[in-house]
Amino acid sequence: MMRISGLGRAVALIGLLCGPLQAQEASEAQETPAIDTEAVRWVRAAAQTVAEQPNLAVNWFVSFDEVADGREIVTHVRSGTVLLARGQGYYAYAEQEQGTREFFFDQSVLTVYLAEQNAYVDVPFLGSFDDLADRIAAEYDSALPIWQMLVTDNGDRLLEGVTAAAYLGVKRFAGQTSHHIALSTYDFDLQLWVSDAEQPVPLMMVGTEPYKQGWPQFRAYFSDWDFDPELSEDAFSFVADDDATRLVWPKQDGFDGSFWGEE
Repeated sequence: MMRISGLGRAVALIGLLCGPLQAQEASEAQETPAIDTEAVRWVRAAAQTVAEQPNLAVNWFVSFDEVADGREIVTHVRSGTVLLARGQGYYAYAEQEQGTREFFFDQSVLTVYLAEQNAYVDVPFLGSFDDLADRIAAEYDSALPIWQMLVTDNGDRLLEGVTAAAYLGVKRFAGQTSHHIALSTYDFDLQLWVSDAEQPVPLMMVGTEPYKQGWPQFRAYFSDWDFDPELSEDAFSFVADDDATRLVWPKQDGFDGSFWGEE
């Protein structure tokens, strides 16, 4: 995966090809990493498209790496769909290795339903979807990639702490023309593919943790963005059947990123 910090190798190559003066200039440029305005423009454009939608639906697929025994990479996967109506509620369906989960949030109660066990857990929470995303991130240290892409200030979150940004050009992605962007912070690298459209949207994001052994990554793919989804009256409310088991909401192992259906 291309990383912003990998530009150092390009600088060394320039030195060999262009001589000491040009190499010195390139080295000085490296010392002050560039923030490419074109890269930032497309990140902001995609973020604004999502943030401005009162209602939206999107399908997603996430894979993320776990480094085992200090060197082996084990990849885990999640997939699902999201329905969000700002000011009304949030619903998500997620398939993961532990089983199927559904999430219902009507801005007063969050319910997570474990389909295979016919069990659910709920907790009162009064606030917006953005408030809920912040609360989950703060309490469980889980900045969930799908949730974070849907909040209204997602552009600020994506660009927070960015020390370098590169525009990598126009690429084909899943049959669409897209803009490829690379961002780097002090301890994290991120690539984004944004659709080249009147309403640009994120198509894929790849994050890398370069300071962890094995350079683990997460990858989030987005498809079938819909800004006029059908909303039923009970879309965000969960009603348990008579045989369902209600679980207690603990703050313990199992209620981390994997519990929420992402990582």
